[in-house]
Amino acid sequence: MAYPNRYEIEIGSPIGPKTSGGQNSLLGAFSSFISPLGQGAKPGSLRSIQLRAEAVGLPGRNIETQPDNNVYGPIRNVASGVNFAEDLNITFQCGSELQERKFFENWQTTIYDVETWNMNYYNEYIGSISIFLLDRQDKRRYGLKCLEVFPKTVGSIELGHSLNSSYATCQVGFVFRNWEPLDIARQKKNILGNVKETVIDHVERNILKNIPSVLKKLF
Repeated sequence: MAYPNRYEIEIGSPIGPKTSGGQNSLLGAFSSFISPLGQGAKPGSLRSIQLRAEAVGLPGRNIETQPDNNVYGPIRNVASGVNFAEDLNITFQCGSELQERKFFENWQTTIYDVETWNMNYYNEYIGSISIFLLDRQDKRRYGLKCLEVFPKTVGSIELGHSLNSSYATCQVGFVFRNWEPLDIARQKKNILGNVKETVIDHVERNILKNIPSVLKKLF
């Protein structure tokens, strides 16, 4: 059986435009979010943001059709194209400093120049998002990778005095060009190259799973 509450995501951030010195301008914008391997899910790190994905949907695919009128009898619909029309919406739990929201706000500022309002090149602001379905042993059983992704909408965060028993969440709407299935069986053959990352992710998921909800609000 597949369980919709057992999943994880991986975010591939964009490369960003180059500066006059040839350096990646995103190094400064995203350096505070990248947690080196072995340091765990520090609050506000990219690893922590990925683990805080509270809700996500597996995107679908649609085959476009058009009628073939060159036949007698009932009209036949033939395939004319393929699209991945809907946006990818992910809801993130927010820490006390809203680092999750800041990450995607920074990503959006790579799409345009904040001083001139000119749009940057497409390849400079697109990234990727992979979604994996897990079994009860936290092993990946199905996965897909959304390509040419960027955050179109960073949603509002509702505030209110009556919300004292809840925590803040932020929904981010991503657009993407297409997705491709990930061959989980083939990835297992390369596990030696990713064994440290796999063990750390497994431990972090179990730790977060066992933290009482009231304590999660403190992170």
